[in-house]
Amino acid sequence: MYSRKIKGKVLTFGVSGLLYKTNVLMYDRQTESLWSQVKRQAVTGPMTGTKLRKLPSTLTTWKKWKKRYPRTEVLSLDTGFTRDYSRDPYENYYKRKEGFFAFLRGGPVKDEKRLVVGVTIDSAAKAYPVDVLRKLGAVTDRLGNEKISLIYDRRSDALTVTDAKGREIPHIIVFWFVWKDFNPKSEMFESP
Repeated sequence: MYSRKIKGKVLTFGVSGLLYKTNVLMYDRQTESLWSQVKRQAVTGPMTGTKLRKLPSTLTTWKKWKKRYPRTEVLSLDTGFTRDYSRDPYENYYKRKEGFFAFLRGGPVKDEKRLVVGVTIDSAAKAYPVDVLRKLGAVTDRLGNEKISLIYDRRSDALTVTDAKGREIPHIIVFWFVWKDFNPKSEMFESP
């Protein structure tokens, strides 16, 4: 999740419907620049190269969220449209093992749809499978010249990635095939 406040202005974002390296691009309504979620920046338009500031977020279940934040308000399903909001339009996509355009890459599709935590430091990139982090709870690793720690809190599903000095390192949770498209030399962490 990213801040909409950029260079002192609050931008309004939408889904462009366009893909860049198998990942959906956002656009801002003010300048119509296209923004990459994975690169954390605008990739075309007047805002090209402008970085997005990451906000704290987590990937969790409604049950865990509600337990932690019982006063959370939820948007109404009464939208004026006759859509069934209880049905996930991407259900079949999530069940398939291969990702977008797998037929163009050829070869095995093992782990393509595995959720990973992508971390980059300088030119080094590595993917940490979410299921492994959930199982282990904590991982210490070396990425480039940095020692990093990934801490996963099972109660809240919160994930923290820090360097040796305790400073938070930006990261993103994406499918392995998306991470690999942006970071072709990236390895996937193997649990000991």
